[in-house]
Amino acid sequence: MNRISFKRHALASSIALVSALPAIAQENNPTQTMEPLEEVRVVGLAASQARNLDEKRMNVGVSDTITAEDIGKLPDTTIADTLQRIPGVQIRRSAGEGSTINVRGMPQVTALLNGEQFLSAGSITTVQPDFTDVPSPLISGITVHKSQTASLLAGGISGTLDLTTVRPLDLDQGWTFSGNAELAQGSESKGDDGRLSGFAGFNGEDFGVVLTATYDQKTLANYRNGTILNGMELIGEDIRDQRDFNNDGDNNDTFLGQRFYGVMDRETERDRYGLSASFQANLTDSLEFIGDVFYTDMEDADRKQGMMVDSTRGNNWAYSDNFQQRLDGPLGGSIYTINTGSLLVNRVSSYSESLTNDRQSTNANLELNYENGGPWKGSLRYLHGDAERGHTENVAHGYVTSGAQHGLMRNDGSGAEPVNPNGYGPDPIDVAFDRTGEYISLGFEEGFGSDINRYNLVSTYSENNFTEEATLDVLRLDGEYDFSGSHLRSVEFGVRSGQRDVTRDTYILVAPFTTGDYSADVMWKDSGASLGDTNGDGVNSVAGGDLTIGNLNYYADMPEGWVNEVSDFGPGSIDGTFYFVNPEVMDDNFAFQEALYPGNKALTMPSRSYTVDEQTYTAYLQVNLEGEIGGMTYNGNIGGRYIETELDILQNIIGSERPCSLCTAADKIGEEIISRSYDDFLPSVNFALDLTDDLILRAAYSKNMTSLDIDDLAGGLSVGRSRAGEVLGEQLGVSPDLMVAINGTQNGNPQLEPWRSDNYDLSLEWYFSNSGLLSVAGFYMDIESFIEQGEITMGLPDADGVVRRELPVTTNINGEGGSIKGVELAYQQAFDFLPGIWGGLGASLNFTYAPSDSSNVDVYGETLPIQDNSEKSGNAVLWYDDYGWQFRIAANYRSDRLDRLGMGMGEGVIPIWTDSTVYVDVSASYDINDYVSVYVQGSNVTDEFEDQYAQWDDYVITQNVFESRWAAGVRARF
Repeated sequence: MNRISFKRHALASSIALVSALPAIAQENNPTQTMEPLEEVRVVGLAASQARNLDEKRMNVGVSDTITAEDIGKLPDTTIADTLQRIPGVQIRRSAGEGSTINVRGMPQVTALLNGEQFLSAGSITTVQPDFTDVPSPLISGITVHKSQTASLLAGGISGTLDLTTVRPLDLDQGWTFSGNAELAQGSESKGDDGRLSGFAGFNGEDFGVVLTATYDQKTLANYRNGTILNGMELIGEDIRDQRDFNNDGDNNDTFLGQRFYGVMDRETERDRYGLSASFQANLTDSLEFIGDVFYTDMEDADRKQGMMVDSTRGNNWAYSDNFQQRLDGPLGGSIYTINTGSLLVNRVSSYSESLTNDRQSTNANLELNYENGGPWKGSLRYLHGDAERGHTENVAHGYVTSGAQHGLMRNDGSGAEPVNPNGYGPDPIDVAFDRTGEYISLGFEEGFGSDINRYNLVSTYSENNFTEEATLDVLRLDGEYDFSGSHLRSVEFGVRSGQRDVTRDTYILVAPFTTGDYSADVMWKDSGASLGDTNGDGVNSVAGGDLTIGNLNYYADMPEGWVNEVSDFGPGSIDGTFYFVNPEVMDDNFAFQEALYPGNKALTMPSRSYTVDEQTYTAYLQVNLEGEIGGMTYNGNIGGRYIETELDILQNIIGSERPCSLCTAADKIGEEIISRSYDDFLPSVNFALDLTDDLILRAAYSKNMTSLDIDDLAGGLSVGRSRAGEVLGEQLGVSPDLMVAINGTQNGNPQLEPWRSDNYDLSLEWYFSNSGLLSVAGFYMDIESFIEQGEITMGLPDADGVVRRELPVTTNINGEGGSIKGVELAYQQAFDFLPGIWGGLGASLNFTYAPSDSSNVDVYGETLPIQDNSEKSGNAVLWYDDYGWQFRIAANYRSDRLDRLGMGMGEGVIPIWTDSTVYVDVSASYDINDYVSVYVQGSNVTDEFEDQYAQWDDYVITQNVFESRWAAGVRARF
């Protein structure tokens, strides 16, 4: 049964309640005069669905809203999981949890917190947060604005999210407390997880305070089968495999394959903290003060261990009778693929990896709101944000094979031998491979890998580590003048200044090595690698006597706890027992590397390090309209927002020489601060016409802009140089021995233009009952350009620092644009007209069809869609809410989507697609009394997983397998 509580308010928030109260009052006391209404706040699934419809109906623009069923009770595990229930919203998953979203096919989505910019630690360089950072109990509601207004902070191409928190004066008067305790477990992960959250709020009529705190710990199991690394290659006559696949007498056929196959056991551990506090006070009858703090802290470790097979240097790379002809090949024959057979592999590896993140963010808001009952309203707001993130990556690459199969040798001064002397060899290893079943599988001979003495840690390194810091400061002034006249209702206006500073330091760990007369700091600590010519014969050859740098680190000799014995790699993947360096030991990347190779230090990678200062100045004007046209009521707004953006980008200039042959960080030889600015005027129009009391027609147009990922703007410039020589030296007027610039590579392009688009919306909404909606919406987005790899020309300095020529530089560029057009259908209804217990049923259905076009084509010349956009998506939710019971089953569908552009072939590319998915979640709860309820919920209860295929849907190359998860808990509110 729904729980009801009261608070005083000028108007009731529920349209259904407003319309029903007069009749109720007249029925109870026909002679009674109506008094000012009290708002009735109904808690539960049905109430939340009704509030969502009310918010959508009252908004002039095109939008959808999800509100919490009660304090701290959004309906899904993460905010992104909740957002996927909205038409046109598609999510991406991290370890099975919803992490980031697309709106109508585009990830360029801005997220706001209580109407202003939100600085998230998981997305310091982007405008959309990583929603795994944000604990859902801190959020009371989410609105997705699909059409832009001038008064709404600009920043999203396809949509803007506004996350809202509880404000104290919205509570019942007096104290309100609530809490939640939950235990959870996955179908594959080990151990019990849990969550605790608590809420305390006080409404003293003229002042109030709220505090929300939450903590949860999760260990998420997810597996990867197939290509462990993403590389693909075409193997042809003059490369590796001289084969006549079609028996026509010519060895001119080619084979399309992946370099690495394997199975990977992945476990992601997350500890998530959140704190939200708000103070609200009516300082005078016309002046309100609000102060908010929103804090998040998440530590996670993504640990991987798996078997990899690699045969890049072998003949008869694959043998089978099941070669499938695909298309014409580059050598005159055909290109073939294989789905089942045997692989003769030269290397079998035991691979371990640990990726860690430590993220904290604080967003503080101070706000003064003025309203005295007259025509003027206004607000002054200051916001400050701080965020930081530390990220590490650590790899241990052990061998089970000896290394002799592909000629990888070591030499410590006593002669050349295989890098893993105890490993299997010297013959290639026969591995069964099959991608025709539900799961990709590998098969080794019985007992292979079960002897720990066969394993040696050949290579280890720590790269792509970084620390990021960002600050955000915003000062804004907003005003509104109410005309209260026919057609012209009010005018809104405002100015805003925003400053965002981002610093990133990317580094690797290097240790000192000496062989012969050579010394260097090395990242790739590899027992098969040499620093160079250490025997003085002028030839680099391990077999010829050159000394290698790495140690013999046999698994059997490692400290206790350093090695895992694993026999479970998830469903349908591999049989047997294998050994791995324990990824948990690798979480501390420095300590792990130091234990194996002392003397480690952090070496900055200037190509991936930068500082960016972004300053924005904004002014907007919006005219709000309402009135009647031909007896029909309308609401609308028309306005524009002007934005001036100034960027100061510190870009490192990188030399052509590297510190060592095994170290991937080049020398920094200088830096440059690049300053640029651009401005945008963004007009917008929104119009809503009540064709009848229940039928609303909406139309909208806006020009949108969103800032680029700072990673695309900033980064180092590497200059390639060579000796000038006599001819060029004479042309340039320099010595022939001067090293002059010949080309460049730039990780970030400071001259990139932001994302821009023109958006059009048209929708028809029929609110056929107090809890019923049937709607259809059409949309079109004309996107100006996409970011892609290309070439520009710019002045590059020669070795003496002088710029003498404009030369080609490979970098990101603004490529040709594209478009997304589509239609959204939605239906929602509570079946409260049914008799008895059936009156608690309700349903919500939506479907989105959104085809898109880009400038890329596949190997057949077919136009490819925009990346990560599913042409079709939909949701189906069946729910029940009555007699204290609440049930919900929700299914989310996405059709195939382009994951990434693979290797080039002919005039096109081999696209990598993610196959269609259906995720099913369920929940049930029972209200023991007015204060306490118990619940159980399950996510991904059908164990759905993601197949990725290359060009052809039967050519599955990767599988991401997620577990189902179940939770049980208790909630209390009083």
